[in-house]
Amino acid sequence: MDSVLYFSSNRKHELLKTYMNNNKQWVYRLYQSHILPNDGMGKEKILENDQLSKLNTPTIAWSQDKSTVVITQNQYTTISRSKGRENLLGIYIINNQDGKWSRPSSFDHNSRRGYSNVHPTITPDGQTIYFASDMPDGFGKSDLYESTLENGEWTTPLNLGNIINTDGSEVFPYYHPSGKLYFSSEGHNSSGKLDIFYTSKNDGKWSAPIKLEYPINTESNDFSCFIYPSQTEGYFASDRSGQADIFKFSNPFPTFPDAQPQVEDNFCFTLFENGPYVSDTLPYKFKWYFGDGETASGLEVDHCFPGPGTYNVELNVVDTLAKVDLYTVASYPVSLEFTQQIIITAPDTVKVGADLNLSAEKSVLKDFIPNQYFWDLGDGNKEKGVSIHHVFRKKGIYTITCGAISKLDSTVKMGSTKQIVVTE
Repeated sequence: MDSVLYFSSNRKHELLKTYMNNNKQWVYRLYQSHILPNDGMGKEKILENDQLSKLNTPTIAWSQDKSTVVITQNQYTTISRSKGRENLLGIYIINNQDGKWSRPSSFDHNSRRGYSNVHPTITPDGQTIYFASDMPDGFGKSDLYESTLENGEWTTPLNLGNIINTDGSEVFPYYHPSGKLYFSSEGHNSSGKLDIFYTSKNDGKWSAPIKLEYPINTESNDFSCFIYPSQTEGYFASDRSGQADIFKFSNPFPTFPDAQPQVEDNFCFTLFENGPYVSDTLPYKFKWYFGDGETASGLEVDHCFPGPGTYNVELNVVDTLAKVDLYTVASYPVSLEFTQQIIITAPDTVKVGADLNLSAEKSVLKDFIPNQYFWDLGDGNKEKGVSIHHVFRKKGIYTITCGAISKLDSTVKMGSTKQIVVTE
């Protein structure tokens, strides 16, 4: 099945008829274009469906199974009904059964006179929508909200809070299958115009928004994105060329925001046993056998195993006079393994100008099969490969990130970080 890009445009789309809003501007309608195998685009055509309004219908989104469609459109859907009225935008829900669309149902919390609800995006399960609204009591000109379908009813919209919303405009949310919520904002550390950010919810709280890098965000308005599941390519809109156009981006160096500091495995433990009491006046003592050729005496001992493996640990009572083991107090296997992670092999300290070799060859991946390794050297340089060379030009403390994407599932990532001190 071909991939299709859906977008909105206010171009003139019919030869004999022209639909304009009350400000004599052409309305936004939905279009579709097939994405060709060579990344080219097929001929665009208007999205024809009897259930769509002839007036503004600027956005569309689907649940993962395509059974639920959410759109933005004017609430008065005909020219005659909208004439002489302020025709606010609202969210409409459509049920899609094998390509047959139901009549759009107005979102329970639309308002025909007070405010507009726009740009809905829907979670893969079809149970939650995120949208923008200029309803009263928000933080700025427009805020982001969420509403969940419970017992067939959409809950009262919940403002996402001032971690996300600013005193400017937050618009065009897009819910990604990874759980990230992308959106456009005039606030945070934007250029003052719209920039694209993302956030994610952990333990019920939204994380601080992260701004996408240049060249996606520029000094112009950059907004309204679609990101593929791999998060390495997608589409967005920008007016950097003087008008709002659609751009495709392909980022061969994906980000790994969930990368964690590398764990330094060691296999040192304190072992003890609440075994039977043996009097010090008797020629008996406790002796540990660690299964690695080493032994130690005492009821509580410290021991470092040489590495991963399964060791049969025994605690025996020994007759020191006869020099024989009398009986075994405890015996059990100890299984040790390395932490599953990308292991960055590199020195902790390096001099400015020195050739530095970094390797991920010793990574413990288990059933994770990497498609490629991606390195962010922390100084603006990026490389690909299981082993790389790099030269730092300035002293400082740099956080190295090495990540990989699964060959079997492009949505699965693994990443680690390691700090390197660069001295003169």
